Amino acid sequence: MQLILFGAGNYGKSALSFFGEENVFCFCDNAVRGSDDREVCGKRVISFDGFREIWQEYITVLCLKPEFSLEVCKQLEEAGIEGYVVYEALQDEDRTPAAWMEQLKDSKEREKIQRRSCLYLLDKVMTQYKYLRRHLDITTLTPATGELRMLQFRLLDEAEAFFDFIKELQIKPFLTFGNLIGAVRHRGFVPWDDDLDFGLIRDEYERLLEFAHAECTVLTYEPDDKVWVDADGNIMEDSVVRHKYAGKYIFNLRPDFMQVGKCTEETHYYVMDIWAYDFYRNEYDIEEYIKWIEKVDEKALQKKKWREKLSVRRGAIQNNPMISREMTDHFFPGVDNFRGYPGERSIDSWIPSKDIFPLQKVQYEDRMFWAPHKMEALLRYEFIDFMKLPDDVGLMPHGGTETE
Repeated sequence: MQLILFGAGNYGKSALSFFGEENVFCFCDNAVRGSDDREVCGKRVISFDGFREIWQEYITVLCLKPEFSLEVCKQLEEAGIEGYVVYEALQDEDRTPAAWMEQLKDSKEREKIQRRSCLYLLDKVMTQYKYLRRHLDITTLTPATGELRMLQFRLLDEAEAFFDFIKELQIKPFLTFGNLIGAVRHRGFVPWDDDLDFGLIRDEYERLLEFAHAECTVLTYEPDDKVWVDADGNIMEDSVVRHKYAGKYIFNLRPDFMQVGKCTEETHYYVMDIWAYDFYRNEYDIEEYIKWIEKVDEKALQKKKWREKLSVRRGAIQNNPMISREMTDHFFPGVDNFRGYPGERSIDSWIPSKDIFPLQKVQYEDRMFWAPHKMEALLRYEFIDFMKLPDDVGLMPHGGTETE
């Protein structure tokens, strides 16, 4: 059984020399189109279309740089082509070409080699990633491009339109979470970000919610049932919601935050997430607070429906006398905001209100938004190290990657 070497460049030529001409049927290369054939080192170079017609009769060896190998692995998987191996991974093992050929001809052994090849490519990528994490200045990353960049500016337009719609409330939504990181590091979006997060102090949050009940639509989405439920318990399919509330803002009350969207008859689209923050009385000990949120969390977890979980959390807020509507020294997420935890860091002290207020206006892309007085102070609670290249670098939070 002969080999097809996928890649007719230097890696392919090296593989041909390694395995021997007698063991290689031909090359395949994506640079060859249609029925056109080329020749390299006396061997035909066929197109991917031609390769798909004959691959099952041969053993496929990817002869490419690691970053290109990953792309071709995906190409092969999408085409239903199996049993390929990576030439560079074979070179890392001290074995003769004859020994490799013997093992490659055994389908079970070839499967083992393929798995090792994939791990080899992953290790290469992780080595590069760890290097970048150590040495890259994250503040120098360029903005997103293509569709993602267009989406980011659409979100900014939607946010400005929404803030104009609620301007009579005279509230100050401030940047938080990933958008606050973006403001500090990039003066705008984190390059791979695809949403908007704003915080509100409790009094302003409740004013906005009251306004939403009067002027908009307040619903809760139940993900298990894939239905929407209004304040009266009426259950609606998504298509009904789009038709019934076309042109209106929808406030989706979740157990951990409030999401604002807008309906058309064809769809409903995302506008922003809004997170509630509370002031806690100065005499409230942080250890007592932790015990409280743990009890609330335990009770909420016993509920199946999101609206029931939300009811538990909002009831707990109303019944905790240590929550203050007036500013105190202690500022923290509400128990309906990530269950009362500020973020990645373990809770050991309150967020000082003096670090958050008075709010300031900061540049975000070509707009101006409210932000904490000391932006880094809030970020230190929300993230362990907000200046480090994160594990999810390049991955859009809600699925996908940046596209041109």
